Amino acid sequence: MSFDVIVGSTKATSPDAPKDLLSDIKSDFKLGPELESHLNQPLSMLPQNLRSVAVDCEGGPSFTAGDFTFSLTAGVQGTLSVMLGGDPLVSYADEFDTSIDIVSQPKGTPPNPLVIPVPAGQAYVCIELEFTIGGGISATAPVGMVGICGSASLQDTFGNAFYRKCSPSDTLHDAIGTAFANYVLPFHPLTFNHLDVGDYLHHDFNASLKLGLGASISCDNFFYGGQAKSDLAGATKAFTPTPLPVQPISADAGLSFDFSYKNTFEALLWKTDVNTGRMHLYRAKVQDAALTLHAGIGLNLDQTKSAAAIATQVGESISKRLPPSLGNSFKSKVLPKAASEISNGAGDASDKIAGWLKPDNKGRATLDIAIESTQQSFLLVDYTFNFGAAHFAAAWKTAIAGDFLGALATPNGGVTMSPGGGLEKLYSKKTSLCLNLFGQLNAQWSDAIISNSSLIYAGNNTFHLAAETGRQLLFQVNNKKREIDIYFAAQADLTGPTLQLGPINLHCVLQAANNPGFGAYVADFLDKMSAGPNAAPLVQSIKSLAGQAGATELLQIIFSEGTYTRLNASTIANGKPDNEAPDQQNYSAFETACGQLFTSPPANFSYNNQSLDYGIWRNWNIACTNQWPAPPTSSPDRTNPGSTAGGLVYLNPQFPGAGIEANGIGYALRAAGDFMNFCADLKSLVTISFSGSQLDPWNQLLKHLQSIISNDVSPYFVAPVVLALTVLCSGGNLPSEIKGPAPALTDKNSIVVTVTYS
Repeated sequence: MSFDVIVGSTKATSPDAPKDLLSDIKSDFKLGPELESHLNQPLSMLPQNLRSVAVDCEGGPSFTAGDFTFSLTAGVQGTLSVMLGGDPLVSYADEFDTSIDIVSQPKGTPPNPLVIPVPAGQAYVCIELEFTIGGGISATAPVGMVGICGSASLQDTFGNAFYRKCSPSDTLHDAIGTAFANYVLPFHPLTFNHLDVGDYLHHDFNASLKLGLGASISCDNFFYGGQAKSDLAGATKAFTPTPLPVQPISADAGLSFDFSYKNTFEALLWKTDVNTGRMHLYRAKVQDAALTLHAGIGLNLDQTKSAAAIATQVGESISKRLPPSLGNSFKSKVLPKAASEISNGAGDASDKIAGWLKPDNKGRATLDIAIESTQQSFLLVDYTFNFGAAHFAAAWKTAIAGDFLGALATPNGGVTMSPGGGLEKLYSKKTSLCLNLFGQLNAQWSDAIISNSSLIYAGNNTFHLAAETGRQLLFQVNNKKREIDIYFAAQADLTGPTLQLGPINLHCVLQAANNPGFGAYVADFLDKMSAGPNAAPLVQSIKSLAGQAGATELLQIIFSEGTYTRLNASTIANGKPDNEAPDQQNYSAFETACGQLFTSPPANFSYNNQSLDYGIWRNWNIACTNQWPAPPTSSPDRTNPGSTAGGLVYLNPQFPGAGIEANGIGYALRAAGDFMNFCADLKSLVTISFSGSQLDPWNQLLKHLQSIISNDVSPYFVAPVVLALTVLCSGGNLPSEIKGPAPALTDKNSIVVTVTYS
């Protein structure tokens, strides 16, 4: 049985063979009388105030399409809209608010939406109706079997907007008739068949969908989808290869991770030609309140599977960008050597993703919280369907059942996923952030040990392993941030039959963001460094910029491996130093740096007007490691932390009345002992060697560097460690290079200064 479209008192049209709006119940769609006088006029003549009018439905019909019966409630209004060239057709955001990378509560300003406008010279008539597809739905298949979640309330409705392409010269009468006749419903085998090229179908629904990602997750150095990151600090020989066109993700991509996402979604479907259809899946603007507490993302992360899939993707990604002979050589020679690194990357990615998506105490995923506040539709994934594929029908059936991962995996199903969807972008950003030095972003004190390995193709048949391992201190409150980092950048050459370790440089970073106090600290730090008169203009530039709201000041200090040869350290044998003078020199540099950077005792290495000099440390260490009073032949042993309680036996009478502060004195003295060990370990890096086959030397080096950072650098004293090194590693020489945008800053809101010692 068909239906009538009535405008005022005029029966405008009675479609003979509507594609989807077929019902056993006689029902009419009614539009207001204000359109009657315009029925025979072209759409371009329709007044602006009549471009959107209500549509009433009589009789409460139900329309069966596929497994579902879409029910209209009598008296519930829909909308008929006319859009001309330049009018917005659909808008959405294709990138998530990056504030979710930093804090669990997002900023209030959402990203700018993308708008699909009506092309010039075209027009669209949109009919939007609110159907009930949950709760009391009548369906021939159980709701859960097709990915759709049953609604919590019989009153819940879901919008279905059909956009019919037409010409501005078409009469309103004809445009309305063809829009109703060609109206398309979702979730059935003929949805795409019924869409004509140029038409759009937009609908929302509650569902639990199986999606996949992995093709744009960064595994160490490589971003899948044809992008390589080769600017890792310390990888001076690496170049930036020209990326290949980003390839879509299909069944042969071997997606590394799959997850189920339960929420309210929107979908936009259209045809680009008679053989190709597109679908955008969005996270919906308005979430069903009853579903909120159960909304979230569940991960299915099998590390073994992920490692294998990532290995395949890394191999394909790199080999595609190399000449054929070199690509084959890479896969047969280099990739097996990097297997352990890739496996570690898979494990890190699994842990990170699982961590990002932990629900908060209200049961919602952090991702939901962030998107929820923006009130926009966010693009999750973008699918392309090839109708001519041998098994398209099976793939499409799997997709509308909510299993998009299965649809992608259907051989010859004609389903591909374009890179760059919202979730893909989010995970790519977050993975690269969390695996990089600056990835530990918390709104609290963060003392993080960082270890990040990467594989880099450096050209000329040369491959490098590169690593960053270090310690980061980050304090962020609201928009104010101060950050101090110290880390090693190491390389290894994989070209020959055996792995060759490269130079190991030390990097230090101080950064202030919208933090005038710490910005001034950065300027003062540069002023106190052994950087010479060339640094003076940069000091003034940093000071001036620090007072401006929203400014960022970043100071990077690089110590090349050659500078470690200028360090001296006592040799410890059987718990005794051969000559204490080198350790005493290092101690003095650290003590001076603490006095310059800290104002409060005992961090500034004074207490009650008494200097915490090497002599104090010597006695304290002997008390910790031996006894006090000291036996006549006692010597300090900086490599042995000893007993804190034993140290107090010396400190309490030495600083009467210190009380609990004696523990703080001991903490400062232990940091000085750590620094002396740090100097000795840095010096040893020049001549250190490791043995073994394949990646054994590399793994041994990384463990050694991690041990140095973990044991030799006290979190509270990172800055004085760096300042003392500028004195000791310079050997009285000026830096080999100072780079900075002063006095004429190119960016008025930021300044970056790099000081290199070599």
